[in-house]
Amino acid sequence: MTTLARTMLRDADEAADVVEDTLLRVRDAAPGFRGERGLTTWVMRIVANRCRDLLRRRKFTAGRPEDFDPLAESGLRAEPIEGWDLAIDQERMMAMLERAIDALPPDQREAVVLRDRLGLSYDEVAETLGLKVAAVKSRLFRARTALRAALRPLGERGST
Repeated sequence: MTTLARTMLRDADEAADVVEDTLLRVRDAAPGFRGERGLTTWVMRIVANRCRDLLRRRKFTAGRPEDFDPLAESGLRAEPIEGWDLAIDQERMMAMLERAIDALPPDQREAVVLRDRLGLSYDEVAETLGLKVAAVKSRLFRARTALRAALRPLGERGST
């Protein structure tokens, strides 16, 4: 829930508020949960809808992508292994990837986060976003094509 909220909102405090609000909504609505669809998709849909509500209410300002360090935020570190090409800088690659994801249209960004970052199945992503699986696959195809194009200069540098 936190990963989805942080990725959509780009604000740790707002993301925490959304997660807290979602947990309260889940608790209050739990007696009415029929279990027709998965719990994960139900909860993620609440998070995504809550984030969309907040984004509609404010102008989206994500800040500079360089200020967002996904490795540090997750408690990981990048330590190059001796012998690797020093031009490959994991922190810069992650920043480029974050900028590329941030540049995606919101519908594509949501699909990428749910499927590729959170590992939801196509059916779960479709249910979370209220779409058909074919529409999810289409969004992911367009998003991944855009990400490859945005990251292509990095690959060209590494091969020269």
